[in-house]
Amino acid sequence: MFITPQTIQAETAYKQERTKREFRATTRREHAERAPQPEPRHARRTLRPTTAA
Repeated sequence: MFITPQTIQAETAYKQERTKREFRATTRREHAERAPQPEPRHARRTLRPTTAA
C-alpha cells in the first residue's frame, strides 16, 4: 500500500472518529453506573386492579 497524503489524512480522520466514539461511550457508561437504580416494586402492586377497571 502506498503512503500518500490522502491516506494519511483518511487514517487520521478515522482515528479521531474512533477516539470520539470511544469517549462518548465511556461517559455514557459512567453516567449509567452513577445513576441510582430504581427500587424493585412488589409484584402484587402491579397486579392490583386500577380505578379505571
